[in-house]
Amino acid sequence: MQNRWRDISPSIVLFLFFFSVYAFTMSGVILYGDEVEKYRVAQSIVDRHEFSFRPTAHRNEIGVNGRTYSIYELGQTVFQIPLYALARLANHFFPQDDINRLGFLMVGFLNPLLTALTCVLLFKTGRSLGFHFKTSVVLTLVFGLATIAWPYSRNYTREPLLTLLLLLSFYAVWRFSQTKQRVWLFAAGVFSGYLVFTKLIQVPAVVIFWIYILFVIYREYRQAGMSARQMTLRMAQQSLLFFLPIVLLLVVQGLYAWSRFGTFYSGIGGTKYNPIDWILFLLPMSEPEVAVVELLLSPAKSAFLYSLPVLLFPVAWFKFFQQKRDVALMILALVLAAFGTALSRPDWEGGTWWGPRYLVQITPFLIIPLGILETLNGRARYWGYTTLILLSLGGFFISAVGAFSSERDYLDVMGSGTTLAGQLDFLRYGVFDSLVLYWTLENGLEINPYGLVLGAVMLLTTLWIADALSRRLTVSSSSLRLGVGWAAGVLLVQMLALVVWVIVPYQQVQSKKADTLLRAGYLFAAEGRVCEAAALYLLALDRGTTSPTQAVAQVETLLPRADGLALGAENLMAEIEAPGEVTVEEDVLVTVSGTSLKISAPPQAGNVIARVQATPLAALPNTRYELSGWVRAENVYGKGYGSITVSEDDGLFGHIHSTDLFKWDETIGWNYFCQVFTTLPTTQRLFITTWLWETPGTIWIDRVQLAQITATNPPSVFIQPCKCFPRCAERTGRRSVGPYP
Repeated sequence: MQNRWRDISPSIVLFLFFFSVYAFTMSGVILYGDEVEKYRVAQSIVDRHEFSFRPTAHRNEIGVNGRTYSIYELGQTVFQIPLYALARLANHFFPQDDINRLGFLMVGFLNPLLTALTCVLLFKTGRSLGFHFKTSVVLTLVFGLATIAWPYSRNYTREPLLTLLLLLSFYAVWRFSQTKQRVWLFAAGVFSGYLVFTKLIQVPAVVIFWIYILFVIYREYRQAGMSARQMTLRMAQQSLLFFLPIVLLLVVQGLYAWSRFGTFYSGIGGTKYNPIDWILFLLPMSEPEVAVVELLLSPAKSAFLYSLPVLLFPVAWFKFFQQKRDVALMILALVLAAFGTALSRPDWEGGTWWGPRYLVQITPFLIIPLGILETLNGRARYWGYTTLILLSLGGFFISAVGAFSSERDYLDVMGSGTTLAGQLDFLRYGVFDSLVLYWTLENGLEINPYGLVLGAVMLLTTLWIADALSRRLTVSSSSLRLGVGWAAGVLLVQMLALVVWVIVPYQQVQSKKADTLLRAGYLFAAEGRVCEAAALYLLALDRGTTSPTQAVAQVETLLPRADGLALGAENLMAEIEAPGEVTVEEDVLVTVSGTSLKISAPPQAGNVIARVQATPLAALPNTRYELSGWVRAENVYGKGYGSITVSEDDGLFGHIHSTDLFKWDETIGWNYFCQVFTTLPTTQRLFITTWLWETPGTIWIDRVQLAQITATNPPSVFIQPCKCFPRCAERTGRRSVGPYP
């Protein structure tokens, strides 16, 4: 049995280990607009067999036929398609209120899979470069657990895919230089082509690979004594083989662009305009002198801080250069190209993400030269490995902070990009984000049984890795059949555990994640940090906490509302105008006050219009009023949206003015709305109307209040972000939109 255990392929063991780690820390929810956009394209391809998708609050780029399309390349979406199809299958057997819950969850496994595969490939790359087995395993562990790769495995950005494709291209080019087999040259073209198919800005890396290929061909044919003409012809032939898949993929990208925006270059590079013109427009806005300092030294974006082991790269690279000069130069060129590309961008910081987002993909190349430590002797070897161990321990701690934290939660609370210091502060109060770990008020720290299964796999694979590293002899043989069988069995067990303990009770899983935020809010409040506490209560409500009434009470205690007239569900539904498929009723189950107004239209009803109007209220002209309350929505995925409208007239249906004060779509938990408006000089009455406007779905309205704003009754306190306590937003302009009574 022990021999059978040792005969499992190291690649299989490493994949299972890292995939289990990354699945343990994944989020399972897409929260950023551009990531949702790529997901929407995959969803549309599976559901409707087309590229367009319904407009959202985040994205509404109009293309041909007036439809909404993505402005991004197709590469990542292609990988999301099978995972979304799997989500549809899961939703068929275990239906959720909103298919996107399982859609986000299943597509969320893409980056854990890609990053685990990158770890395996890094191990294979180390072996192909001549590093010892133990060295290759150590480099893989350093990359997978002590660098920025781990935090980026948990979210939905393109960086994990770019990292894998860049390393695949490098590996294929290196194997071609070793074997001179054309299959590796063609593979390098496929991987490089898909690299630019995923993100056009990666073109410099493709050029670097091509130059290296030309160098390899030139060196081989020169040694063979070929003439300059023969070498030129052979180099052209080999280049054609390399560029053939790249050109084909660019043609596909061009056709994709033409189908969306009517040109062969639109929707490439994150813009619907000509990407070259866009780059030339953005270049003057870049600040390379600032970016280089920040990307190297700043506590918020330093590539060295967020991947501590790469501090050894400059020293290790020179030693690596002495032994593998051509490979070292290719690695350096890739690193400098990535830095140069990042420096040329106005958004070099990569937005609000963890660390230097635009440098994530070169992390393997900053780790590979560290393998040269195995060639050192005596004290140099001892100090080299000691330094690597210490840096890796620090890197593990920093990466774990990022892996268990949510950049979006930090942004929603603090109103700024995430930082290491900020996330450490949040973790002190239990603001972490994991699919399997929760910290609730009732039960304290909980772990989902699916997490226990992942932990068991981590333990078993850790024992295998420890056993392999402790042996004096390297792993000499492995059984592919045994490894594949073992991996299939482990993944099957993990899949069953996922279904039983995550997919089936997924609403409860999300509620426990929301309860974790609620508990953190109480801890912040206990220390007088009112702003953070209120923001976390709001997040907990939006994510579906099991204690909405309690959370609302805390919010309204910390953020006092203006004194006004409370409008219960019975007041809000004095007049109803809706098709027969629409249900309008009082709901005592989904509520934050005891009874809410519920308006529901099934998907088969189509894009319905439902109007539910409150009793007319007497109002004063030229007077400031505030409308506030709580709203929740589910499956509002039609042509339009749900909204709350305030209309006003002169008491005789004259001088009518109507304004949407609050609009929403898709699925959201309880959200607080608050808007101040000023009535017209002719106004005598107000009509508060709740709409389903050209959409199916369900909405709930609760704790609605109309207040007259005066010097002694100021607007409700509204919080966003924590840097300040702004008052409820006030409309500065008037516009007549849509329906009115």
